[in-house]
Amino acid sequence: MSGMDLLDLLPLYSLMDSLFDHVTSYYQEHSNFVDKAYEDKKMELLYNAKEHLESFRVEEGEKAKHVSSIKKSLKKVKRKLATLQGEREGLEVVLEAAKKNVEEIQAKILATEDEKSSNENMNLLMPKDSIRLEHKRERLEVSRQDLTNYKLRID
Repeated sequence: MSGMDLLDLLPLYSLMDSLFDHVTSYYQEHSNFVDKAYEDKKMELLYNAKEHLESFRVEEGEKAKHVSSIKKSLKKVKRKLATLQGEREGLEVVLEAAKKNVEEIQAKILATEDEKSSNENMNLLMPKDSIRLEHKRERLEVSRQDLTNYKLRID
């Protein structure tokens, strides 16, 4: 190898060193860019996740208040239902007692009607009073007939 050959390779070595420097610089820059882009994306994702989380916490708070309100309303309704159930049971007892009273009064009415009917059919007059009353009725009828005949003669 001659001195000339060695000299001819120096520019090639110099170009190769420059190429390797550029490659190294490129990869470092690319790596920095990728790292920065990754960090930026990561920060964006974290920010979005934080925003969503906060939004869901606010919504959860509102829903929890709504659930609490519904629970209170339900308790009130249950208390009202218990009160109404007690009133219903009390009214059922009063109703049954009133029905029994009506049945007792209806039974008394029937018994009184039977008694009245049997009293109406019963002849309270003694036989001798009945005969005397019948004679007076007959005389009354004869007097009425006489009056009718007299009126006819006058006309």
